[in-house]
Amino acid sequence: MNPTDNDLIDDPTEPVPVPGPDTSGPHTSGTDDDDWVPLPADTNGGRRVLGLVAAAVLLVAFVIGGVVFWAARRIDPPGPPGAAIASLVVPPGSSTSGISTLLEKKGVVTDAKLFSAYVGMKGAGPFKAGRYTEFRKDSSFDEAITVLDKGPVPVGATTVRVTEGKRLADALQQIAQQHPGTSVDDLTTALNSGQVRSKYLPAGSTNWEGLLFPDTYQFRDDATAAQILQTLATQMEKVLDGLGYDRAEVLQGRSAYELITAASIAERETGQPPEERGKIIRTMYNRLDAKQPLGVDASVLYGLGRAGGALTETDLKTDTPYNTRLRPGLPPTPISLPSKASLQAAIAPPDGPWLYYVLVSNTPPSHLFTASYQEFLKAKADAKARGVF
Repeated sequence: MNPTDNDLIDDPTEPVPVPGPDTSGPHTSGTDDDDWVPLPADTNGGRRVLGLVAAAVLLVAFVIGGVVFWAARRIDPPGPPGAAIASLVVPPGSSTSGISTLLEKKGVVTDAKLFSAYVGMKGAGPFKAGRYTEFRKDSSFDEAITVLDKGPVPVGATTVRVTEGKRLADALQQIAQQHPGTSVDDLTTALNSGQVRSKYLPAGSTNWEGLLFPDTYQFRDDATAAQILQTLATQMEKVLDGLGYDRAEVLQGRSAYELITAASIAERETGQPPEERGKIIRTMYNRLDAKQPLGVDASVLYGLGRAGGALTETDLKTDTPYNTRLRPGLPPTPISLPSKASLQAAIAPPDGPWLYYVLVSNTPPSHLFTASYQEFLKAKADAKARGVF
């Protein structure tokens, strides 16, 4: 750079003249310069407003989401329905609101006002007065509506409830206790006589364990033992067909009767978590495939003619066809009346490597599942130390 080039640079300390408005034209206002408007200095105020709006939107969304979640949990409580309610009478002239309040008091639904609104939204009702016997505690709103839609027990009819997991002998006692004029002997004779039929009963067998579907039924007071039992057997056929048991060999590589037997064991062994049924079934299948004894206590008890209780060393060494500690494979017959949930688990169990399970809690009853024998032993010792069994 030449020294004289510095002359071309303005001295920053010198004031710079600012041109004034052009007054040389025919007018002195209304020019383009007059359209210029001073803008305020850039600040963060706009960003703060946008942030507050975004926060408000998120808060509203959170509140709405919370309300929706709350309502969904009341409309359809988590888990399966609870215990059956033996009898619930809807008085004559009851409104939907009155029925809703009654159902809430009995523990069928969680919220009377929400249920009443839900009934209106669904366009359900009106519902009939009378005695209802199919309600369960902690039902979903839709399950409660289904029972109401069916209507009360007809006059001259008797409701019979057969509980899932019961042994056949206990189920026959349940039926006899609930239906007038029917005895255990009548029911036993009907089963042994061949009057009752099912395509899932093995040829030549008269052992109906596991082949009568546990559910709630309505029978005329004059129904015969054979009619009652055939209804239960036919219902089991329908459930099994619906689950694909007529294709059991293709779906699972085992006969339908073997799957029913496995389901009956799971029904007796499972805890409260619904997924345990499938895990118990998978554990049994894994042990069967590995040629390992099942070692199922419920089956051992069945062979001893007992529905429950602790097993002694003598019990475990008693050789019966149902002692799965001593004998390989499944027991020769089912050991209880399995529910639909257990039957579903038997034909479509989850994948898993489990070979052992052990009860680790009684409140609620639940098991630990593992493929490790050492982990099984450790969990078993810990459960014993805590008094679980």
